[in-house]
Amino acid sequence: MQKKTLFAMLALFIGAYVSAQDALSAGLDAYARSDWPTATLSFRKATSLPKAGAEPWYWLVMSELAQEKYDDATRDMRRFVASFPDDSRVADITYQSGRVSYLQGDYENSIGTLYDFIKKWPRNDSIPSAYYWIGECLFAVGRFDEAKSVFSVVLTQYPTSVKREAAAYRLALLKETAKQDELLKLLKMSHEESLRVIEDYQRREKTYEQAIVAYQKRISEMIKDTRVGDLEKQLGDEKVRNSELLDQISQLQVQNAELAASLAMSGAPVNTSDTANSDLNSSDPETRRRALEALMQKARSVQQMYDKIDSTGGSQ
Repeated sequence: MQKKTLFAMLALFIGAYVSAQDALSAGLDAYARSDWPTATLSFRKATSLPKAGAEPWYWLVMSELAQEKYDDATRDMRRFVASFPDDSRVADITYQSGRVSYLQGDYENSIGTLYDFIKKWPRNDSIPSAYYWIGECLFAVGRFDEAKSVFSVVLTQYPTSVKREAAAYRLALLKETAKQDELLKLLKMSHEESLRVIEDYQRREKTYEQAIVAYQKRISEMIKDTRVGDLEKQLGDEKVRNSELLDQISQLQVQNAELAASLAMSGAPVNTSDTANSDLNSSDPETRRRALEALMQKARSVQQMYDKIDSTGGSQ
């Protein structure tokens, strides 16, 4: 009875092993043909069987990476490392984990994983590639000086690496980027200087316009003041002339009275009309002027008459 049970268990184990091997073999065959979906299904079946071991898990991860199923691959890589920590392929899985983090945009995690890989397995064949992906992460996050140093490591320390050409290209691009950054800085400085000059010009122009308005206002006030002064001066001159004319009129009126008295004494007729006096007091300047001229003419006539009388009297 015990022998039968033993044989049954052995047969079951052999059957499972053969089935696992068949699934693994089918997966490897599909993998070799780049038939990634079939390979993934076969490897997944192989991992589900008892005592599957690390082999189908490793190839399952590789087929998932080939299909760019990065989430599935990340999950299965963690399971592989946890289940088979002493397997020699843990180093390769660690490297692939760092590369996948880069491809998923998790740059900081990628840098940490890849540096951990370099530290633990410094002689691994994937070390140059690990440096290259670290450089790509640094480049992606804008840490260009660090990226330049890392890419230089690939060129100088691993000149035969498969990543040499890619690293050289990145270095050339970094140099070009540095030139562009410098040009952009100069352009930015020039633009800022232009803005400053424009703002200064606008400020000066505004100040200039305000000054012009102030000057125009001041000139207008000065012109107004000058005109008022001229008018006041003219008015003063006119007052002086009027005063002089009034003095002359008074003198003439006195002379006229004297002459009239003399004429009366000589028996000559004297016009006693007040028209001339009223015209002299007229509000019309032209009337006053004509009256004044008539008065002056009359005064001259009287003066001539007076001179004649005086001359005759003197001859007697």
